[in-house]
Amino acid sequence: MKETTLLKIALACSLVGLIALYFISTKIEIKDYNPSKLGNNIGDDVNLKGIVTKITNKGNVAFLDISQQNSVSVVLFSPGDNLKLKNGDNVEVIGKVQEYNGRNEIIAQKVRVVR
Repeated sequence: MKETTLLKIALACSLVGLIALYFISTKIEIKDYNPSKLGNNIGDDVNLKGIVTKITNKGNVAFLDISQQNSVSVVLFSPGDNLKLKNGDNVEVIGKVQEYNGRNEIIAQKVRVVR
């Protein structure tokens, strides 16, 4: 087979793959987290919006208390010294709900400040 034919096949497959990924990504939905419904979201990916009330940075892990209707604990792994959050910041957290010592907490995958 000629190189030009292989190149055309590779480009076509790449384009079809990118289009397929786009349509798959539009179907992904993250639920909003409601802390008053305890135990209903364990293991789910959730979206939480609230205000940072407390930050405890322990080097490779940071613990955030986010106030919404109730206070929710958020665990953020590997923030290092570049954690740029402060008390009073309005944030959006995307993560997975886990139970630890009888309480729900969110293991954060992404935390961003909302202006």
